[in-house]
Amino acid sequence: MALLARLGTLAMGKEASGAPGTYVTPTVGIPYTGSSGFEDVIAQLRDESVRADDSVLHGSYQGPAHSEWSIDVLAYPDLAPWFFAAVIGPDVVTAGTSTTLSVGTAAGAKLVSLPVSLAAGTPVRLDSAALQEYAVTVGAPTGTGPYVHTVTTVAGQSVGLAYAHAASVVVQTPTIHTFRQNPAVLLPTYSFTYFDTVAPVSCSYVRFSDLQMKIDPKASVSLSVKAIGFPSVPQTAATGAYTAYDPWLGWSWTQTIGGAASTRGLSYDATFKRATEAIAGSDGTQAPREVFAAALEYDGTLKCVYENSLDLALFLGNTQLPLVMGLQQPISRGGQSLTLTSSKSAAFKGKRDLSGPYAAADFSVSGVANTTDGGVVQAVVQNWQTTAY
Repeated sequence: MALLARLGTLAMGKEASGAPGTYVTPTVGIPYTGSSGFEDVIAQLRDESVRADDSVLHGSYQGPAHSEWSIDVLAYPDLAPWFFAAVIGPDVVTAGTSTTLSVGTAAGAKLVSLPVSLAAGTPVRLDSAALQEYAVTVGAPTGTGPYVHTVTTVAGQSVGLAYAHAASVVVQTPTIHTFRQNPAVLLPTYSFTYFDTVAPVSCSYVRFSDLQMKIDPKASVSLSVKAIGFPSVPQTAATGAYTAYDPWLGWSWTQTIGGAASTRGLSYDATFKRATEAIAGSDGTQAPREVFAAALEYDGTLKCVYENSLDLALFLGNTQLPLVMGLQQPISRGGQSLTLTSSKSAAFKGKRDLSGPYAAADFSVSGVANTTDGGVVQAVVQNWQTTAY
């Protein structure tokens, strides 16, 4: 009998830093789109020796084996950072503020009293369970403790809280996760557990080679990741926790080029890449000795409205200025944000495109190593996960 493909599951767990290749039970569910893209790759060793006959192949043997993964997912703000940590570098955590309401609030309230002062534009999460909601501070607070903050649940508008909240309920601000290259810290390895609707398998010593992010104002932001690991083995069924948040949406995209905000962007594809190899060694086994990931490259393809020569001039003049891409959820949906920064970006290709109804231009850029980013690019995520990725 045919089996329902949507019953498949994929989950991963981060392996201990001193024990790459040692399987760990998954904690993170990966809500993939389409196929999970899993394949056991076994090299074919061919015997094509000449034997006074009319045949080429006289034997076929199995060579080294490894697994390859190609996974498409939406860019959920609590899931994407796992891939940033896997490809860019370690997560440096800046803890948010955790405090309580000084005075209870009614539904529709636009003022909240807190024991601490928060800067304007700070997202806050109030309460828990069914009463949990999100807002953002507007302007500077008043008072000297408690501090009275004006809040809204819709950025740019004056919209009060949806629920009443009792005094002393928890109020939190996001945790900041900064991902930068650090050659002194080994990139992590992961264990994947996959249920293909027939039998669960797992692959350990998984390292990521490619991470592509597609931003289009007309769509949800999406990720495509590739990874290499040890070959699959039978495993006990296990699933991780799936995200409860919405993905970042393309219409929330903002960009800054050379220090100036630009609304000309039509789409942006960012690619983080590390050449990755499953190294077959002299250990007497068919599986790899290890999975090695080389240095990081960051490239982007930007399509813009061609209404002036500002973007083209950056290419023609080889003006290697900062390129900053930002995404943010609506405040009422969590207000979680991403900032991708390449403080020295080189546009190496620029082309006018007059094939559509309006003039556009396409640019190819690469991140150049710099001290500001500690490499070619850095990613900063503000979300509600308090622990490091």
